[in-house]
Amino acid sequence: MPADLNKLNDTKQKIINFITVHGPSLPVHLAREIASSPIFAAAFLSELYAEGRIKISNMRVGSSPLYFLPGQEPLLENFINYLNQKEKEALSLLKNYKILEDEKQEPVVRVALRAVKDFAIPLKVQVNNETKVIWKYFLFQDDEIRSLVNEKLNPSIKKIQKQIDSPIKTETPSVYKQ
Repeated sequence: MPADLNKLNDTKQKIINFITVHGPSLPVHLAREIASSPIFAAAFLSELYAEGRIKISNMRVGSSPLYFLPGQEPLLENFINYLNQKEKEALSLLKNYKILEDEKQEPVVRVALRAVKDFAIPLKVQVNNETKVIWKYFLFQDDEIRSLVNEKLNPSIKKIQKQIDSPIKTETPSVYKQ
């Protein structure tokens, strides 16, 4: 029994090593690497996913998702060409503008942004007591997005920040001695 367990662990490690070297991968490529059928490769991938050692993309190449290691998310950009044309256009728009207000987009763009979950991240922001949905490109940092949101959606905050940044003159009160 322990020999079988070692073989299973070795196979899992082969899969991890392959993904480490090659980046996001399809089950068919991993099946070839471990010299097994795609069904057995899928079983190993399921186990590795359940253990939290790998991630699965929402994007499909053909009918298969991509399997990747935590931290390899930026490598998913190499597979954008597998998206349909409208998804590519929406993603290009998002990447150029960094954030998009959901309600200001055409319906086809709104649908496309919801379909590219690996690349477009929805955020809820509060603007003048109203909750709005904005989309951010997955590689942009939260601090950068926060300042863009303040700049584009909440101009009053921008004015307040400028006022705060300017030096404030204060008079020192007189101290009376008795």
